[in-house]
Parts: sequence; structure tokens; C-alpha cells
Amino acid sequence: MLKHPAEEIAMRGVLFAAALLISPPCLAMGGGGGGMGMGGGGYGSGMRGSAGFDDYGTAVRLIKHEKYSDAIPYLNRALQQRPNNADVLNYLGYTHRMLGDYPGSLDFYQRALARDPDHKGAHEYLGELYLKMNRLADAQGELAQLTRLCVDGCEERDVLTKAIADYQLAAAAPATPAAQPAAPAQTAAPAGGTP
Repeated sequence: MLKHPAEEIAMRGVLFAAALLISPPCLAMGGGGGGMGMGGGGYGSGMRGSAGFDDYGTAVRLIKHEKYSDAIPYLNRALQQRPNNADVLNYLGYTHRMLGDYPGSLDFYQRALARDPDHKGAHEYLGELYLKMNRLADAQGELAQLTRLCVDGCEERDVLTKAIADYQLAAAAPATPAAQPAAPAQTAAPAGGTP
């Protein structure tokens, strides 16, 4: 079961490429096309062929291409279809964070975790958001949750551990001195002596 958006994105890319190989006549004959299970909490169950599923898949593809603003309307429509889906809420948190809307992002991550308290991706992303907000202790709290959830380790825990270490390293680094202003340029005397 994939919960990390990066894993889902990679899997969807493979499945999307495979879907392109299916000819339209086969689909017209009823040969399927449902595919592309969403994983990450079972979003795809009961959603195949529905508008919410298509909107979610479109949003994920847009996010993969860093088109965060474009993905939000699709995620909102998917959320209307599945208002309690932690994966959709997590992606809404992610897109808002990537756009710099930290309060909106925080709300979506908290809503995702209210629906699925063990959602590893939401814990990781919330921890990363806390670092952006200079809330190290809260980020460490999310890491503690991931440590509890990932007894044998997991990518989400590893990513947040590194993000916290990088944050602490940057905070401990001495500030670089500001560049000294250049001395005023000497004006050369006009050719041919003084005027």
C-alpha cells in the first residue's frame, strides 16, 4: 500500500504509460480502462470511472509536473466526491504548502490526519511544513509519530529525519558576512588635461 505521494506518482506514471498503449477501440468495446488504482489508502476503490477518480488522477499528474495551482481545482472536485479521503486532503496540503499558503496547508494536513491518524505521508509533509514555519519542536513531534508508525523504517521517516537535520545544520551555520559595498569608482580625468 503506497501512501507517499512520490511513490504514487511514480506508479501512476507507469500505469498511465501502459494505459496509453490500449487502443480506443478496445475501450469502446468495454475492455476496461478502469485501472490506475490509487493505492495510498484505497482511494481508487469504488472510484473507477467516476469523476472524482479522474479528477484525482489529473491532479496527481499536474503535481508531478509542479503545476500546483492547476491541481487544486481537481483535488477540490475529488474531495467533493470523497470528503473523508486522507490522500486527497494530504495532496491539498502539499499543493498549498508548495504555493506558500502555510495556514491552508496546515489545515489540510490536520484534516488528513483526523481522518487517518496513521497516514505516514501526512505526518512527513506536516513535519516539513512545520520546518518552513520555524516550528522545529512540532516537526520533531511528527518525526516521533513516524518512528512509532515505521518500526522497521520507512521513506517518510527517512525524508523527515534528513529535513530536520538539514534545518538544524542551517540554523547552526554562522551567518555569512554581508558583502562589503564597493568603494566609489575614481573618475578618470578627461583626456587632454583639466577643462
